[in-house]
Amino acid sequence: MFGWGELGVVIILAIVLLGPDRLPEIFKTLGKIYYEYKKARKRFELEVLYGYKLPDKDLLDKLSQKRIDEIMKAELESKGREWDENIKKLLLDRNTEEKTNVDQKENSAK
Repeated sequence: MFGWGELGVVIILAIVLLGPDRLPEIFKTLGKIYYEYKKARKRFELEVLYGYKLPDKDLLDKLSQKRIDEIMKAELESKGREWDENIKKLLLDRNTEEKTNVDQKENSAK
């Protein structure tokens, strides 16, 4: 493990060799790499050690869109509010267009 002296030498060498202008960019890249490593390690741990498979991004997007649709429909159909019929039609039409676009993308991917 590094001590404070060794860490100081590494920092000084990094400043001299890489230059102070590029250090933030390099540390940002290293941070992203470390984040991806942690995410992959956690996924591996859940899948292999515990036998739990994490859902992929497409499934999560579909589930969240379905929940948004349910909330929107419940709000539009609520009896406590008076919605203009044009607003209802606009929102429901937009929602069906989004579903059609998603379905077309899925069919073209297959």
